[in-house]
Amino acid sequence: MKAALDKAEKDLGDLETSHAEEKKKLEEIRDLKLAIAPTADEPESARNLTTRAELVERI
Repeated sequence: MKAALDKAEKDLGDLETSHAEEKKKLEEIRDLKLAIAPTADEPESARNLTTRAELVERI
């Protein structure tokens, strides 16, 4: 019984760690999506450009 309880506690700890890592990655993805989302005053010609070099090239 003790071994089964220890294994269950270890598995739970692993799941919590995995969940925390997944949550952090999802937050990073959300932040990246927000960073590349167009702003309300962004001209149509500048949309879908991700770098300053692309913008300069377009101009």
